[in-house]
Amino acid sequence: MGRRTLVAVARPDGRYDCRSAHWGVDADPVVQSRPLGTGLTASAFLTAIDATYEQLVVLDGSVRTYAVCWLDPTLSDLDDIVLARTADPDTFRRWWVDRKDEACRVLDSDGCGPETVRRALLASLRDRASSVHCPDDASFLRGDR
Repeated sequence: MGRRTLVAVARPDGRYDCRSAHWGVDADPVVQSRPLGTGLTASAFLTAIDATYEQLVVLDGSVRTYAVCWLDPTLSDLDDIVLARTADPDTFRRWWVDRKDEACRVLDSDGCGPETVRRALLASLRDRASSVHCPDDASFLRGDR
């Protein structure tokens, strides 16, 4: 099964090269991905991220991995995401899928509103991840400070 990954490669000029991999990346994210765009500003790079990706890898001298977490319990807004930093993407992804499935069941069976379920999902992420970034916050590209 595919594991769509977006890769941000920092350039010395403060811009980013954007790459994509359908089967995920591990040892060498550049070799395992294909180019999508070069010389992107941080804000331009942010527009490439949506819920169709499972993870984001940032290369800037170090390698940081973020899970792309789709918050929308109605499964309709692909841009309703946050990025959760994780050292163990596979374990985190399994936890997130289970948590999201449970949240969607609550939405269907308990009559909780979508915004209540969304807030609960976001709180769960903040408790579990080492950092959580909203899609309009490009600070993750410069590292977690």
